[in-house]
Formats: sequence, C-alpha cells, structure tokens
Amino acid sequence: MGLTRPIVEDHGADLVDIEVVGSPNNQTVRLLVYKTPGVTVNLCVAISREAADLLDVEDPIPGRYRLEVTSPGLDRPLVTDGDFSRAAGRLVKVVLTTGPTHLGRLQEWDRDFVTLAGDGGKSGARRQPGDQQNLRIERETIGKATIQAEF
Repeated sequence: MGLTRPIVEDHGADLVDIEVVGSPNNQTVRLLVYKTPGVTVNLCVAISREAADLLDVEDPIPGRYRLEVTSPGLDRPLVTDGDFSRAAGRLVKVVLTTGPTHLGRLQEWDRDFVTLAGDGGKSGARRQPGDQQNLRIERETIGKATIQAEF
C-alpha cells in the first residue's frame, strides 16, 4: 500500500498510516494523512480520487473494499517518532503504565524520552536537572500519549 505515498506527498501531505479494517468481504482501507495547517475535505477528496484510480489499476487488495482518506485525529495515540514530531509544541496528555497522568507541551523527544513543559510535577517521571518546568518521561513507561484539543 506504499503505492499511495507519492500521491499523498504530491498534495503536500504526509502519509501517517494505512489501516485495513473489517471482514475480508467488507474491508475499509483508510489512509491517514497529515498536513500543516490542517487536512481539508478538498484535500481528502483529491487524494481519494487519485488513490482510487491507482488502486483500481494496481489491484493490491483482493475483493471489494471501501477507500477512506482522513486525518489521524486527536484521539490517535502518539507512538512513532513521526507522531511525536507532528505533535511538537502541542498540548499532550501522557498516561503512564503505572497510572499517573501528565499534561504539558511537547518540547523534545528521542527514542528513549519525551519532555513536557508545564506539567504539575506528578510522580512517575524525572525532571531535567536545573529545570523546574520540564518533565522528562521515559517512553517505555508511556501507556498512551495523545494530543489535547485547545480552543
């Protein structure tokens, strides 16, 4: 399904993920795309038309399926480095596997840690030396991390 990546990129967007859900006779193929400042309906329609034409020709999926093009949405968990990159500077809620929840702006991330600014200092993570406002959380202790809506 990497066939669709060039189409998405031609529209100035990133292909975040491809989900295939449903029974074999009634599958939905969902392309999750990201674009700054946002994913519009017109963008989804344009990508969908081009991707549908390509998939009809290449026929990588046996049987019938429905194609959807959408944004990842706020409730999609942050897992990969790309997810954290797209969330940079955003308000993020992190629930640790041990239970505590932290809320703050995503400042930095690497393969081992994420750093939030503005957290209330709840237990389960370590502050960076000399910095009372940032909270450094080990990625392996994260149960779920999501972007929070701001109005």
